[in-house]
Amino acid sequence: MNLSHKRGISRTVSIVAIIVVIVAASGVGYYYYTASQTTTSSSALQDVTLGFAGVPDVTDTPGFMLWQTFANQLGLNVHVQYYDGDQTVATALIAGNVQIGEGGFQAILSADEAAGNSSGSYPFVVFGTYEATDDFGLIVSNSITSWSALAGQPVACSSTGSTSCTFCNLLLSNNGLSSSQINCAPDGGTPSRYNAMLNGKAVGDITEPFYMVDAVERGGFHILATIPSVVPNLLFSSLYTSRTYAAAHPDIVQKLEEATLLADRWAHNETLWIQKEQEEFPGTNVTIAGAAWKIWMAMNIWAPNGGLSDSALNYSANFFLSIGKVNSYLAPSYWSTLQYQTQGVSALGGNYTTCPLLTGCVDPSIPNLNFQIPGVTTAILPKSSFIGGGGVLAMQWASTAIWGIGA
Repeated sequence: MNLSHKRGISRTVSIVAIIVVIVAASGVGYYYYTASQTTTSSSALQDVTLGFAGVPDVTDTPGFMLWQTFANQLGLNVHVQYYDGDQTVATALIAGNVQIGEGGFQAILSADEAAGNSSGSYPFVVFGTYEATDDFGLIVSNSITSWSALAGQPVACSSTGSTSCTFCNLLLSNNGLSSSQINCAPDGGTPSRYNAMLNGKAVGDITEPFYMVDAVERGGFHILATIPSVVPNLLFSSLYTSRTYAAAHPDIVQKLEEATLLADRWAHNETLWIQKEQEEFPGTNVTIAGAAWKIWMAMNIWAPNGGLSDSALNYSANFFLSIGKVNSYLAPSYWSTLQYQTQGVSALGGNYTTCPLLTGCVDPSIPNLNFQIPGVTTAILPKSSFIGGGGVLAMQWASTAIWGIGA
């Protein structure tokens, strides 16, 4: 089974029937995904086009509920266009080809800074989170028993400058490897680089929980680190629009944020999530998908009360500045707003309490797998399957000081 990951890399879903068409639209290429994503058209619904960075994978299961179900219930007809990366979504938004964008936090901030000016006029405004937490991790062969054992060894990542390669270099350098010892080897999207590791071309891969679980269950691999275990509050995927569109259609932006909150709340029920995941991605292993769901719950990737906060926005902006991925610090008031999230939580009746935060409503019929992910609470997966494995290992969220920046 092959699923691909997002954020600056091409995502390809090979276990579902899809038609991928490259279309030229004002010089911007996008992928059009045909697998049951079309919403019901109605003259009573307000139309809005959402530009999505890549092609959905298992992580995006709540996204289908967002644009297929909850947006409709709130009076929106969401047309989804799948672009080949974060930058092309931003370009399409500037050109007016889409009204709402989904993309990686760092890419949005970079695009806003590039298109803005020193007088404080910036075109984009982030109004919500699509995935609140960066869920990348490093899976390695069992032959790697220490960080120093990775010296000179190829670790697969997407492409030079991609999020996966960025974090590959950071994880290795912050654990004692010099630049001459680091070998982060670009090997394409998730299916390609994951298979490179499975086939022995690389000793490790920067990937997301579904593949971490799959690799460990295959045998011969363990999880060395995750981004949440070392950068626990880093924003990942955001929803944004132009200031012009937000001023003209605040009602549509508000409805889309409320639909997103509803989808994230829906995702906290494992039974419902698995049913939809199997519908959109038939053929995936339910036990592995369920284990990945539990990890995503513990990471709070689908934040039921919204993932934006002043502290998270400032922290993430400072983090990407500290690693040279944005050129200067820009106060969040120039490129984000909490008003839609705040109003959305209030409109939905306040903070979410139906299922427990960080654990969700677990389906007892889906077995737990006996291993733990660094940075994920021990209550979810009680047995260690990374370096030092063989028993319960209580993991703490690592201090942000590892990156040399403040919260």
